[in-house]
Amino acid sequence: MYKKIGGILVLVMSTCSFVFAGSWSLPGVKIITRAQWWADETRRYSKITEAERTAAIQQENEADAPQSVETPTQGQIATDFLLATTPNEQTVEEYHKLYSGNYLKWPESIHKGKSKIIIHHTADDYTPLLTWGTGAMMQEIQNIYKYHALSRWWWDIGYNFVIDPLWNVYEGRAGGAGTVGAHTAWNNTPSVGISLMGNFNEEVPTDASLQALVKLATALAKKYKIDPKATTTYFKKSDQTPYLKAYQNYTIAGHEDAGVTSCPGTNLYTLLPEIRDQVSQKLTTYSLVSSNRGVVKPPVNAWTIVDGRYYSDKTSDTFLLPIRWKGVKSCTTTDTTFAITSCNSSNDQLSISVTKKWISWLKTVSAVTASGTKMFSFNLIWQDDFQNIGNQLKQDYINGRWLSSSTQSINKISYKIPLSEVTTLIQSPLNVLLYELSTTSPRFEISCDGWCRVKTDDKISIETQPIVETSNGFVYLSIPSLENPLPVTTLEISALSWGLVHVNNYTRKSYGGVAWNSFRGSLIWKKDSIKNLTSWIYSDQAIVMNRLSFDDYMKGIAETSDADNREKQKLVLLLAKMYTLFYINGKNNHPSIPAGASYQAIDNPDMFQKYVGAGREKTSTMSASLLNEIKNTVVLYDNYVPILPYFSCSAGFTWSAKEKWWWNDTPYLQSKLDFASCFDFNGHGVGLSWKWAQYLAQKWRDYQQILQYYYPGVTVVSSN
Repeated sequence: MYKKIGGILVLVMSTCSFVFAGSWSLPGVKIITRAQWWADETRRYSKITEAERTAAIQQENEADAPQSVETPTQGQIATDFLLATTPNEQTVEEYHKLYSGNYLKWPESIHKGKSKIIIHHTADDYTPLLTWGTGAMMQEIQNIYKYHALSRWWWDIGYNFVIDPLWNVYEGRAGGAGTVGAHTAWNNTPSVGISLMGNFNEEVPTDASLQALVKLATALAKKYKIDPKATTTYFKKSDQTPYLKAYQNYTIAGHEDAGVTSCPGTNLYTLLPEIRDQVSQKLTTYSLVSSNRGVVKPPVNAWTIVDGRYYSDKTSDTFLLPIRWKGVKSCTTTDTTFAITSCNSSNDQLSISVTKKWISWLKTVSAVTASGTKMFSFNLIWQDDFQNIGNQLKQDYINGRWLSSSTQSINKISYKIPLSEVTTLIQSPLNVLLYELSTTSPRFEISCDGWCRVKTDDKISIETQPIVETSNGFVYLSIPSLENPLPVTTLEISALSWGLVHVNNYTRKSYGGVAWNSFRGSLIWKKDSIKNLTSWIYSDQAIVMNRLSFDDYMKGIAETSDADNREKQKLVLLLAKMYTLFYINGKNNHPSIPAGASYQAIDNPDMFQKYVGAGREKTSTMSASLLNEIKNTVVLYDNYVPILPYFSCSAGFTWSAKEKWWWNDTPYLQSKLDFASCFDFNGHGVGLSWKWAQYLAQKWRDYQQILQYYYPGVTVVSSN
């Protein structure tokens, strides 16, 4: 849910009756308009006739005339107080009751002199959005619109803008520049409301969303001459007359600064000082008029802080920084921990070559440009400093926590699979336990592309829409030629001519709404042992498996999304391939697969890997080509298939397998620095971290370099 407090609009009504779609006109900011994200404007309309609209407008105009004095409500007293004490902030210049001839349930109000920017969060986890990419973001903005308009009765989105985790900026409330939102009670009229998708009491904003926020806030500050370092007045509801209390805070503030709420979440709120600093730095070329600070003059030297961290495993290295300074002639530094060997600019980037002298993190450099000397800083971490830095991070994490020590020694690898056996494994059919289907549905309505081939214990038939039912571990087949359901021990259904098999009553879908109920190969029902995810106890029951080729199984893996960097996606797909190869030989025991089970993999990511069937081929435009690139590629350690775990994000470092699980035969699973952290571990913490791998991939590291970083000593070889 999007936990927001509704805003009360303070309006001075006029009789405007027509409005056309407005534009915010923020140069340099790409805004996805309401039309582009397919906003259903009819949600804002009142379902009345033309005559009723005319009568309603006339009635409202008459209501604006002086009336007999009545006892004012608390809301009226508070409104009058705002109008009396801050008239310039509360008066609206335009008031639109109609849109394209339709009477609006909540009229559009325009206040052209915005003086503050209020930051929010949507209070929902953004992790699924990153998993399913751009389509999921568009669905999320639709969900916000529907919730605000219909469930909260605001008849539109409360925020003026919404930012997703991938950098995209969406137009929120309709009306264009100056629109009064419904995002912060008693502070809506003079403010612009910006919300980031995510729950920042639990997670941290993505770098991309923060960059988009700074860019958008800078454009708004420039447009409305807002000094981000100045303070201004906000109002919160009070029990005492005039039922509002004034508070001072910065012109760029969080929702909690103007309301009783935890929005925008601790992990975003703590970044507001840095956000104000960055907006201020980007505005230094402009003179901003402030009500209490006068004119802000640009500093003598422009200063840029490059976002993110850079990593090098060399003593000397060259880095391309996103600094768009023209005519850089040379760079110097007073920092004695490194030396600059060359520095120049081209193609909107600054190339700097440096040599390490001593450990340091933030590098400060003076660049001589055609327009004068400018300063920039960037974070550079050297590989040979990782152990010292990592040990300190690890000790900081351990302090105050109870963690078991590695007093045991366990061999994880029961059988070292040689390269000579890999081809045989890849060419063998694979049985995948469909865990959710097996544990939630007793009835399966089946169809196939064309006819279904139905194989029971003793015969084969061709059917159109067979129905399978399970009860107390038994399997029953229903087809038109049978008067009663037929009990069978094993049942296998496949499509003729290698088509897809569909479970029509399976409602699982992708975040973008694509059905994930189709499978290549065949579906098999039988009795087998399965682990309960709650009790972790094995029991026998009727299960459903998907039997298919190894290559088709890989097409259904959904461990990445198209929103991820291409190199990162390729690497995660390779790791998923190796994870499967490690276990399907039947000699390396998987903790969720009982000995003697007829399946070698599970579609549940909490137990094995996320496999969604043939529907994955519709929700990813990149997986097919990436899988083709790694089709004949495998990873080996000391000439055998290693176990290569991976997880979501860390507390700044990864654990070694010996520290975490007491494994003594996986020396390549070492503790590594992992800076794109989530404050704590999201996952087990051993091996590759998706979040930092994405960052390294964006910093021009290919998948083999990232592989070597997380799993030193492994090699990539051909399986042919």
